[in-house]
Amino acid sequence: MKLSTAFAAACLLICSLGIMPLHSSAGDSVKQPEIALEQPAASDNPSERTSAAPLSDTIRQWQSTIAEELDNASWKTATWQSYPLGPGTHGWVVILTDQGAEVGYMIVHAAEDGGYRLTEYGTGDHPLFSLSTLYQSLIQQELISSSITFEAFVQDPAVIQDRLYAGTLTSVWKLSLPEQTVYADAKSGEILPLTKDPVPAADESPKPSSLTHIAHQVVLPAFDPYDRLPWIQGTPMAVASLGELQQELQEDEEAQLTYVTKLYGGQVTMPLAVMGYTEWDAGPTYLVLDHNGPRYIPLPSALAQGSLYN
Repeated sequence: MKLSTAFAAACLLICSLGIMPLHSSAGDSVKQPEIALEQPAASDNPSERTSAAPLSDTIRQWQSTIAEELDNASWKTATWQSYPLGPGTHGWVVILTDQGAEVGYMIVHAAEDGGYRLTEYGTGDHPLFSLSTLYQSLIQQELISSSITFEAFVQDPAVIQDRLYAGTLTSVWKLSLPEQTVYADAKSGEILPLTKDPVPAADESPKPSSLTHIAHQVVLPAFDPYDRLPWIQGTPMAVASLGELQQELQEDEEAQLTYVTKLYGGQVTMPLAVMGYTEWDAGPTYLVLDHNGPRYIPLPSALAQGSLYN
């Protein structure tokens, strides 16, 4: 991806400073050297901003707007910590924490012509790339001993934890465990049947994101997609745009739509309950999926990579 001059300069300056991550909770800590940006507290004083102020300001603006539009109290007072995603992605995961608890995340990428785009975001206590979720999952699957404390896990130099974001719903932890390399889903922590890094998807949304206020949204209750199984033998709905999605929801106000995508060359089938959609004024539209909490995925990318069933 071609980076803007401003972004390239910011990256060079951050790297030259050798910034190490500072964290407001144990759940955000990580042991390998990384570039990380932190917002210890909101400030409008230019002298208190970091060398990556444009990115920091953008994240702060999105956080404030989403918190206000969703009336999310925890996002209004949350601090955040960002970590870089895989090499060459020019992206970060931003984890929000309020009073020591994780409350959401944002995936941010540098846009080709300058600025940043909000690739996806989510609310709830299981953010994307949560070390707490990963730790609990590895213990449950007996890949690490239950005698290992969380603090010891995140400081163990033998376990390399790489964050890889290859595209919509294709986000994994790459772990170097004794005698094996393991890939885990970055949201649930479930182990994936991968033997190599996922191939990055083509960039379908290169333009910067503009979030001002929500023009329209539909909010549906979450449900278990395994309670009903039309997505196994049924016919997918003919939905390829926001207008068609709106029409389907208007015709059946009590619809329980299941979004299904096949990932990693068809090795993984992921059914997720549709919780509605959010259309931002003069901005992107996100399909809201229940994946260990609400996950806001760009609608065009979601429809291109999966199908809806009723």
